[in-house]
Amino acid sequence: MTAAADISPKDEEPRGEPGADQAAHQRAFLRRLTLATGGGMFIDGFVFASFAAALAGGAMSRDIGVTSTWTELISASTLIGTFFGGLLLGYVTDRLGRKPMFTLDLSVFLVTALLMFTVTEVWQLFVLGLVMGLAVGADYSIGSPLLAEFSPSARRGHYLGILEILWNVGYVVAYLLGYLINTHWPDAWHWTLAASAVPAVLCLLARHGLPESPRWLLSKGRKDEAKAVIEAHLRHVGAGGSAAQRAQAAADAEDLRAEQAEETRYRDLFSPAYRQRSLFVCTFWICIVLPYFALTFFQPTVLRAIGLGGSALAGALIGTFIALLGAVTGWYLVDRVGRRQILVGPMFGCALALFLVSLGDLLPIWLATGCFFGYLYSYGIMSILPGIYPEEVFPTSIRTSGVGMASGASRIGAAIGTFLLPLSLDHLGLSWSMIFMATVSLIGGITSYRWAPETNGLRLTHAARGEGQPVPAGAGAGTEGG
Repeated sequence: MTAAADISPKDEEPRGEPGADQAAHQRAFLRRLTLATGGGMFIDGFVFASFAAALAGGAMSRDIGVTSTWTELISASTLIGTFFGGLLLGYVTDRLGRKPMFTLDLSVFLVTALLMFTVTEVWQLFVLGLVMGLAVGADYSIGSPLLAEFSPSARRGHYLGILEILWNVGYVVAYLLGYLINTHWPDAWHWTLAASAVPAVLCLLARHGLPESPRWLLSKGRKDEAKAVIEAHLRHVGAGGSAAQRAQAAADAEDLRAEQAEETRYRDLFSPAYRQRSLFVCTFWICIVLPYFALTFFQPTVLRAIGLGGSALAGALIGTFIALLGAVTGWYLVDRVGRRQILVGPMFGCALALFLVSLGDLLPIWLATGCFFGYLYSYGIMSILPGIYPEEVFPTSIRTSGVGMASGASRIGAAIGTFLLPLSLDHLGLSWSMIFMATVSLIGGITSYRWAPETNGLRLTHAARGEGQPVPAGAGAGTEGG
C-alpha cells in the first residue's frame, strides 16, 4: 500500500443522474485542459511558419538587410531557443511544478511577440526568435506531460495526439496568413511576425485557474493537495458510463495509487533503467523533425529546385495541408493500432519518398512533386508521436525533464537541418540534399524498429516502467475522457 492509497477516485459511484452530470463536468475539464495545452503547440507551429513566411516574402530581407547567413541564423533561432528552454526548464518544472511554469513561459512569449512590432535590425529578430524559442521549449516540456498525467489510459493517445494536430494547424494558419500578407501587403511583415500574440493571449485565458498535476503532487509527497485536485476534477470520471468505461476508471484509480514520492534527479535519465529510452526518444524525434523543419522552412526553394517555378509558394501552402492530413490520420490510428506501427512504417516511408525525390531530373516534375508530398503525408502520420511517446516512457518525477531533453535534442537537430539545407542546395544540389534527408529518416526507421516500445493502453506508471497490460479494450472508445 502506497502513501497515495486513499486519494484516488472510487469506482463505486452511483450510476444515477448526479454521477453522470459530474462525469460530463470532468470531461469538459479534460477538453479545456487539452485546448489550453494544445494552444502552446499551436503557437509553436504558428511562430515557426511565421518566420518562414516572412523570409519567403522578401520585403523583410530588403528592409532590414537579411543576408544569406542571417537567413540561416534566423531560421534556426527559435529552434536553438527551444533547445535551451526544453533542456533547462523541463528540469525546473519537475522541481517546482507544472502549474506555475505553465503560465510564466507563455507570458514571456506574449511580450516577445509584441516586441516584433519594434524590429528594425536583423540582430533584433534573431534575439527575439531565441527568446520565443526558449518559451516554446519550456511549454513543450510542461504542457503535454500535464495532459498525460490527467488523461485516461485508453484515450491518452487521443488527447495527446490532438496537441500535435494543433501544431500542424498552427503552421497551416500562419503560413496561410503569411501567404496572404506577402501577396497583398508585402511590406506588413511585422504583422506576420507579431501575429502569434493573438493565440498567446487566448491560450493564457484558457490556462487561468487550471490545477496542478495530482501525479506531480503525489511524487513530491503532497498528498492532501493531490486529493483536493482529484476530488475536484477526477473523482467522477467514468460515473454513469458503460461497464468498460467504469473498468477503465477503476484501472486509472489504481494507477494513481501506484504513484510514489520520488526525488527529481536529472541523472536518472541516463541510469540503466532509462538510458535506452532516453536515447530512443531523442533519436526518433530528431529523425522526424530534422528533415521536416528544414524542408518545410525552405519548402518554396525545394519545390523550385524540383521544377515548380512560379507555383512554388502555392505548392508549399498545399504541402502544409497535406502534412496536416497525415497528422489527422495518425491521430485516428494511434489508439487503434498502437504507437509503434504508426512510427516504424511511416519513418521508412519518408526515407523512400525522399530517396525518390533525390532522383531529380530522372523523374517528371509531377512525380517528383508527388513523392515530396508523399513524404509530407508520411511525416504527418508519425508527427503526433513526439507528443505521446516521451510522456509515456518516463516516470512522473522526471517526466518533464525527459520531455524537455528530447524536445531540446530534436530542436538542435532541426536547427542543424534548417541551417545546412540552403547551403546544401546551393553547393551540392537537390539530389545530394535529399539523399542526406532520406538517410536521416532511414536511421530513424532502423532505430524505431529496434527500440520503439508499444505503450498503447498501458497505465502511465506501467508504461514508464515498461510493464503491465493495456486497460480493457474499448474502455475509452467513443467517449470524451472515458
